[in-house]
Amino acid sequence: QDVTAAVQAWAAAWAAKDMKAYLAAYDKDFDPPGRLTRAAWEKERESRIVGKSKIAVQVSDITVSVSGNKATARFRQAYSADALNVTSRKTLDLVNSNGRWTIVRESTGG
Repeated sequence: QDVTAAVQAWAAAWAAKDMKAYLAAYDKDFDPPGRLTRAAWEKERESRIVGKSKIAVQVSDITVSVSGNKATARFRQAYSADALNVTSRKTLDLVNSNGRWTIVRESTGG
């Protein structure tokens, strides 16, 4: 329940282009894709998000498995921004730190 709410809040912050809330959804131990540093990743995300005129992010078919303070959320993500429309499977690995679920890893596909 809480994990689903965290995923929905992350998607809503992304769609609202609320960078503070969006980046706050990621744990301090988040491992950015590729070889990016956290700072470089944040900058890249901001330039890709803030520059769009309109973003829509919809999460559906969500399944969550929780084991202690770790959780995995798998879902279908429908993303649209300007002329781009992409639907993909997404997996978020989350950790409960101080009563809040935050993202430590994200992957697409599967």
